[in-house]
Amino acid sequence: MLDITKLKMGDRVQFADKTFAVCGSPTFETDVSHLKGTVVNFDEPFNATTFTHVWIELDNKHEEFDCDEWGNAIQFNLLENGEYDGGTSVDYLKQAKLIEEKV
Repeated sequence: MLDITKLKMGDRVQFADKTFAVCGSPTFETDVSHLKGTVVNFDEPFNATTFTHVWIELDNKHEEFDCDEWGNAIQFNLLENGEYDGGTSVDYLKQAKLIEEKV
């Protein structure tokens, strides 16, 4: 299981089987199983140590993300206490694995 508290800009991840990302408006889910990407952004923290969202840009263009303001990136909601503030569930990100290969 991926330790999301240790993610940093530039980290590379590969999503697990049965991973679905939220995208679009109105929102819907699309399969991103086994795709790879790079951490490209964190939101502004509420305080010095807590972020609410992280964005992972996919290596290859995904047809479902052309309507998203972040282009080819998936926004993950890092809140774990039942709060929902948009984005894809952190549970999917926790199932991903860090990879070492370069784009």
